[in-house]
Amino acid sequence: MAFSSFSWPFRRRGSGGGGGGGPSKPAAATAAGDEEELGVTPQLLDFLRTLSPDTFKSSALQLQGSAGPGVDAGDLTGWQERHAVLVLSKAKELATIRYDLCPRHVKDKQFWRIYFLLAKSYTSPYELRAIQREKVRKMETENGKAKDVITVEVEMQESKCSRDSQMSPADEDSQDS
Repeated sequence: MAFSSFSWPFRRRGSGGGGGGGPSKPAAATAAGDEEELGVTPQLLDFLRTLSPDTFKSSALQLQGSAGPGVDAGDLTGWQERHAVLVLSKAKELATIRYDLCPRHVKDKQFWRIYFLLAKSYTSPYELRAIQREKVRKMETENGKAKDVITVEVEMQESKCSRDSQMSPADEDSQDS
C-alpha cells in the first residue's frame, strides 16, 4: 500500500526537516514545541519500547471480539494525525512494529486505534488540551472577537459575580428601598 493512499501526511515535507512554506520559527524550537504540544514525552517513548507486535495482535483480537457488527475505528483527529507522524519519527521501535503488522495482520486504522488505547494514559492530557484550545479558537471566530476582548469580558463577569456575592443582606435591603 502506497503512502499516498493515506488521508494523513506520512510523506516527508521538504528535504532535511526544516520544511519549506511553514512558519519562520527556528526548526529546533518548533520541534521541541511540537513534541510537548503533541505529547511525545520521554515517558511515552520509554513505554513504546516495551511494546511488541504481539501486544498489537492480541489487542486486535480483543477489539474484534468486543466490537459489534458495523463498528468502524473511525478516522484520526487532526491532533492524532500530527502525533502519529511525530511519534513514528521519534520511536523507531513503533515504526518497525507498524511496518511488520500493517496491512498483513491489522489494518492501519486498527493499528492506530490500538496504539491510542494503549498509550491513552500518556497522550490524553495533551489531546484534551488541544481540544480545549480548538474550542476557544472556535468561540473566538464565532463571536468575531479577539482573545483579549473575551478575556476582559470574562474577568468583568467574574468581578461582578464576586462583588454580588460579597454584598451583605443588609446592603441588599438598603439598595431595594
